[in-house]
Amino acid sequence: MNADWTSEPLRDYLLRLGSAAPTPGGGSAAALAGALAAALGRMVVSVAQEKSPHPDHARLLAAFSSQRDGFLRLAADDERAFDAVMAALRLAKDDAARPAALEAALVGAADVPLRAAASCLSLLETLREAEPHASRAIVSDIGAAAHLALACLSSSLLNVRVNERSIKDGALQSRLASQSEKLRAAGEEAHRALTARVAERLAPRP
Repeated sequence: MNADWTSEPLRDYLLRLGSAAPTPGGGSAAALAGALAAALGRMVVSVAQEKSPHPDHARLLAAFSSQRDGFLRLAADDERAFDAVMAALRLAKDDAARPAALEAALVGAADVPLRAAASCLSLLETLREAEPHASRAIVSDIGAAAHLALACLSSSLLNVRVNERSIKDGALQSRLASQSEKLRAAGEEAHRALTARVAERLAPRP
């Protein structure tokens, strides 16, 4: 059963996540963390807009809304990608179509979390832009969103790896590994810079 993010209550999703059902799993949960981070960033900008409107607010609100919805789509995409892998594995081992079907499904299952990780990098950039608009009272929420975004990125890359290792195409394996490492390094640096800024603003005043 794939998530219907337009109607499924969060509690029902969590019950499915904690069950023995094959989906949702770690990739979907990682994308949900990204959606939470985007929603939290949007909350910070919404509060700032109410207190002191700024020309950048509309753009930031739209960006966070788009990113939130994108992560929700990725959560559902991840479930569908895993279902495709399971369907390929259920094909008879002597079925001539099985190897190609499994390879294609694994490539799809690696692609979804790779896109999620790239989306996390974009989200961290939007959070960096939003940080100056956060008052000292709620700048901690920017930090919390940054931590959630990094959790999404790191967890997504684990899911890239678990699928990549079963792909037979060596060139594609190398490409996925290289892209993953670049995203990891860029994400960790963006997270480090943003959380350092938040910590600086939360430091005791002289």
